[in-house]
Amino acid sequence: MGSNNLENTLKDIIVNTLSHHITLVKRGNSTYSDSQEFLVWSWAGINQISVQQASEELCYCGYVVPSGDAVLDRLSKQPYRILEHGFNKVFDGQVSQARKQRLFTRSVIVAIDYTDIEWYGEELPFIIKGKAKKGTDRFIRFATIGVVEDGKRFTLKVLLVTPLSCKEKVVKELINFVQRFISIRVVLLDRGFYSNNVIQGIKNQGQFFVIPVKKSDKVEQLIETVYRDGPQCYRMDKGTDFTLVVVKDEDTGKMFPYATNLEGIQPKVVHELYTHRFGIETQYRIKNQFLGRTCSKQYSVRYGFFILAVALYNLWVLLNILERGRQGLEPGKIPIKVDQLKHIFRKIIYQQAPH
Repeated sequence: MGSNNLENTLKDIIVNTLSHHITLVKRGNSTYSDSQEFLVWSWAGINQISVQQASEELCYCGYVVPSGDAVLDRLSKQPYRILEHGFNKVFDGQVSQARKQRLFTRSVIVAIDYTDIEWYGEELPFIIKGKAKKGTDRFIRFATIGVVEDGKRFTLKVLLVTPLSCKEKVVKELINFVQRFISIRVVLLDRGFYSNNVIQGIKNQGQFFVIPVKKSDKVEQLIETVYRDGPQCYRMDKGTDFTLVVVKDEDTGKMFPYATNLEGIQPKVVHELYTHRFGIETQYRIKNQFLGRTCSKQYSVRYGFFILAVALYNLWVLLNILERGRQGLEPGKIPIKVDQLKHIFRKIIYQQAPH
């Protein structure tokens, strides 16, 4: 997909993909189409600005679009499940296009993680309290599951996490969604997910996992022995079993204990598998480059902005897959940088402007 072809199709890909899969709930007096609203929303995400500013800029270029306040008002009234269902179909479509490039013919490594967005407003039912960061200890939290292999780092599902959310249920829902259309090789989770219920739940779903073990007194007593003698079965306080694996950092001497149910695998391989999870931090950094700005206290608005950033990130991943295939490049190569994608989208908007 050369630059000219990308320029010819990018705006339609973004706006039409959203309007094709997501049908917003409308009032009887609504005068704007979903496509017009998605254009404002997408312009805000691409430029990391508010929908108010995005609407003003598009109107200045001659586009007939709703005001930013109208977009926010309509988005705030969308049922969460409407947005979730629509974006699930967007993600399904993106993965289906990747399948055509034969990227998911084999099982893949996935990671589950939480991502927090700082919250500076009043305390609301969906706000999570956590370790202070950037001047606040309140956050909007999302759980994500994504592929963490070079060349196909798609985010596959996003869930809301509230103070009432149960970790094992979140993990179960994420895995259930993904295993419908992708074969999972192993699930990677950070230490925050280390619990009897989470581990047992993953085992019940028939999936392999790797999770760093919390160093309780019981684990501390076993670390040297397991490192010396090799992996051994470990039973948690509530009865769940897993294989305890210990890897030593030869430079620092630090011991890393892991919980896994992978069979017949060397400790070093378990450690190397887990290092794939760190790629999820890069995914978050790139997604933030597609995150529009808002001060809204409505959850559906916050969810909408975040899930759109994920969809735009996935589009960037997909376009790079197609371009690598066209050029015959290795999976780790990134022929289309984020800034280039943004530049081309802006160029399209200005070139196709009514005035």
